[in-house]
Amino acid sequence: MNFLWNLIFKRDVKVPLTQILEQTLAYLEKSEDSIWSDMEVDATVKLINKQLHLLKSSGKVNVSKLNYLFLPTAPLQEIAMENGWVDEYLKLAEQFDSHMAKYC
Repeated sequence: MNFLWNLIFKRDVKVPLTQILEQTLAYLEKSEDSIWSDMEVDATVKLINKQLHLLKSSGKVNVSKLNYLFLPTAPLQEIAMENGWVDEYLKLAEQFDSHMAKYC
């Protein structure tokens, strides 16, 4: 599963994943960097935007990069904790895991 590049998503996972990534970006727009995260907010936003663009344009995404962001104590959780949206992050991560498990 490491480095699964260009995984093609079916419509039933593409739409929810797009929504999850867009909701995550909305929270990141209001967030500041966390000293505990190994990625700054700007770098996290750029990575998600790139994957979102790929997903929308070709239905392909770098699964390992997205999986990394949503891991426990990975950049998104650390940023969410620092900025007061950890409960929302946990819901997004659960939805992300549920949709990705169908295709990985």
